[in-house]
Amino acid sequence: MPAASPIARTGQFQARVAAVSQLSPRMRRIELQSPEFATQAWPLGCDVAVVLAAEGREVRRRYTVRSSAGDRLTVDAVLHGHGPGSTWAAGLSAGDPVTFYGPRGELPVPQADWLIALADESGLPAIGALAEAIGPRPLAVYAEIADLGEQYPLPGNVEVRWLARDGVAAGSAELMLAAVAGHAAPAGRGYGYVLGESRAVVSVRDALARLGLDRADVYAKGYWNLQSRPTR
Repeated sequence: MPAASPIARTGQFQARVAAVSQLSPRMRRIELQSPEFATQAWPLGCDVAVVLAAEGREVRRRYTVRSSAGDRLTVDAVLHGHGPGSTWAAGLSAGDPVTFYGPRGELPVPQADWLIALADESGLPAIGALAEAIGPRPLAVYAEIADLGEQYPLPGNVEVRWLARDGVAAGSAELMLAAVAGHAAPAGRGYGYVLGESRAVVSVRDALARLGLDRADVYAKGYWNLQSRPTR
């Protein structure tokens, strides 16, 4: 019987907040700084687990690495108004200490003729990182957001269509499924990304079959669970 593969362990990092800025009313950019960052590889679309204190106990909340440069690491946090992650992100100031573990995960970049991505707010930082990584290749993005005031800054090679909930609760697949139904797939081999609420992600992934994409042609990842409310 072959030996089991060793478990990959993530590192622990001690950082400080270098700067915070508001990208939209519900999205906050957090720039972290540590000399350790410069010698660490940060895979595309990886996430880190930030250590927080909530109700007298330690909890962890995961955030996608939007970008890294030298001793700086940038994450974008959704301020959804409840939970320890949202409270932490909303209350940060420059100079605050931050402990986290990571990195974990990586977005694939296949050799495909066309790319499509569907994501709610929790997945947009990963889509932004992806768009920068693929260079001039076009990327069709359907971005579900609370309202049109929440448009997230994406690179210029993105063909983005904003799907505004306008008062409807997050977590339903309805808007994304309608987007898939109306999308005309270009010729050639395609590849898709679906990021958001876990159950919605499964529904949208399966719906992409109408564009000729089977499960091997789709990277699908649930970033939060409606049953336990958003944690990012």
